[in-house]
Amino acid sequence: MKYDLGKKPTKGAQRTLNAFSETMLKLISQKRLEDISVSEICEVSTFPRATFYNYFDDKYDLLNYCWHIIAEEIQINEETKITSHGILKVYFDRIYDIFMENKSLLDKVLVNNNSSSAMINSFINYFKEIIHHVLYNSMDQFETTLPLELLADHIVATLLLILEWIFLEQHDTTKQQAHQYIDVLLGSDLPKFKARS
Repeated sequence: MKYDLGKKPTKGAQRTLNAFSETMLKLISQKRLEDISVSEICEVSTFPRATFYNYFDDKYDLLNYCWHIIAEEIQINEETKITSHGILKVYFDRIYDIFMENKSLLDKVLVNNNSSSAMINSFINYFKEIIHHVLYNSMDQFETTLPLELLADHIVATLLLILEWIFLEQHDTTKQQAHQYIDVLLGSDLPKFKARS
């Protein structure tokens, strides 16, 4: 991403970032990502192209910034000390809640961007990286002989499978039902936490 997410933006920069991200979310709820141009984003947000390119390389870079904003709302403390299934469910619940809060936007986006579109793939890949990062960084607390990378990949794939089934394929599912799916698909043999010495 061109914009440095590690630095605190000025008020002016934050207003500009908000305008571009709000415009992108509005536009993807109205049309396919492939039909959106940087010129249109600038016209709707009332900023010149030069300003856009000060912050983003292209519309895909802006889209990743939009995913970043959504992902910030679902971060959990990686030091949380609960069972392995508990961590998964806490994290899953936060993602589930964010998706439910944005369900009307997601439904509009899906009207114009099918589940195999570039926009949906961008969304899934971004969240796959975020979930993988958090899980992998807490894996050293698990008792397992499996390679941690393999275990993290397996868990992430399962959680995303459930989230895609609920929100992209639009199967009405309660959080409690989703927890049952996690239990069945991941099994009761998910590694437990190591005992602290």
